Amino acid sequence: VSLSACQLVSLSACQLVSQSPNLLISFLMNTTFLTEYHWLEQEFAELMSQFKYSSEINLRLERMAHLLELLGNPHYQYRSIHVGGTSGKGSTATMIAAALTAAGYHVGLHTSPHLQVLNERHQLNGRPISTTRMAALWRGIRPAVQEVAQTSEFGTPSYFEVQVALSFRLFAEEKVDVAVVEVGVGGMLDATNVLPADVAVVTNVGLDHTDILGDTVVKIGRDKSGIIKAGQIAISGCTQPTVKGVMTRRARQVGATLWQLGRDFQGHVTAEGHGQFRLPNHQHYNHVHIGLPGDFQVQNGAVATAALHAFTQVTRLPVPEAAVREGLRHAHIAGRVEIIQQEPLVILDGAHNVDKMNAVTQLMKQTARPESRVITVLGVKQGKATAEMLPMVLEISDEIITTQFIHKGLWKAVPPSQLAQEVRQLHPDLPLQVVDDPLAAVELALQHARPTDTILVTGSLYLVGDVRAHWEPIAQILRHLEGQEVHE
Repeated sequence: VSLSACQLVSLSACQLVSQSPNLLISFLMNTTFLTEYHWLEQEFAELMSQFKYSSEINLRLERMAHLLELLGNPHYQYRSIHVGGTSGKGSTATMIAAALTAAGYHVGLHTSPHLQVLNERHQLNGRPISTTRMAALWRGIRPAVQEVAQTSEFGTPSYFEVQVALSFRLFAEEKVDVAVVEVGVGGMLDATNVLPADVAVVTNVGLDHTDILGDTVVKIGRDKSGIIKAGQIAISGCTQPTVKGVMTRRARQVGATLWQLGRDFQGHVTAEGHGQFRLPNHQHYNHVHIGLPGDFQVQNGAVATAALHAFTQVTRLPVPEAAVREGLRHAHIAGRVEIIQQEPLVILDGAHNVDKMNAVTQLMKQTARPESRVITVLGVKQGKATAEMLPMVLEISDEIITTQFIHKGLWKAVPPSQLAQEVRQLHPDLPLQVVDDPLAAVELALQHARPTDTILVTGSLYLVGDVRAHWEPIAQILRHLEGQEVHE
């Protein structure tokens, strides 16, 4: 007799309840949340299939505003800090949220994209929510999403808009004191830009998403400056003179106060590798330990610290220096220069544009051990500046394994064979392997590596998310999040 999965679960549950109620609870917890997660993936994949991401993208704040109005405008129910930029916005947002949490506030954090599980996008006090909670949130907002799809002239809300709405609804239900919200793409028409933030942050500007935002840093900067609104203090970590001018003009046009890195506040790296900050009120932070690796994180730390001081100035909610230091020290982001194994050393970094790739390759040069070879597992999303990124990778690599991430709905990877051809054109003598499956690519790198070698996985956050499952399987992560909530 053939039994369905549901029938098997029912039979097993009956056996368990006859033995021990506690075993039954454990069994149900370990099956229901996985079923819920797969259901959420299917629901959101359906949304993604209805939305084409291109230069003709239908970005409409009207659609997002309509959806949030049906949900009772949850984003008006708490203080908020809005963080955009090309590189560093995720790190900066995480540092800000960690410091606010250390200060004793109830803090929501929305980031994107997620690395391994959807839950990562929706965080409370530094921890992603459980799948059970996320499924309940989706069931709660789905009727409003369907109503917008049926009644709005701008069409069905996008996958990203729904993720943002989920976070906003979560933060309202939780009555957070402050929400830290990372921009998705750009700024002006990003779904997060309905947020009436107290502080706006633009970390820096570089060439990325050029098919949507424009092909110069000025055009991209103009779009990203769109998160700056009247009455705010805006924090700019931009370094290019032309982009600084863009930020200045935007702040002047809308009536915002602008604090510029290098002019109004400073961030320097000490000889010991710590941060040294000077803030607009002439306060100094010396010997600040930044938990995220890389000298470039000191600049992000300076921007985060300035944003926290601006938040206090606007809201009168104090963030003590001790909390700032603790937040910057303990902030952690998986997949960003993440050391996930020793001997051989394995570093996961989702560098996916020129600025990010330059940062990680410079760090590799600074920390290189004489006896260590570098084996790079490389995969890149279509549309990225591969020609500019490859020379940086090849300069630090003794062997390359080209691969690809598993198809991610809207996004496609450069075929590994095509990536290999580009590598051979630039460096025909470099040892090179082509492995289509990302986990198999990592397995091969581990086989080739000596204990003293370094394996770098880079080129795409999606690739890093796929290979990270070698060390932390998705089911294990979801089970931990579910158990965490049960114990609370």
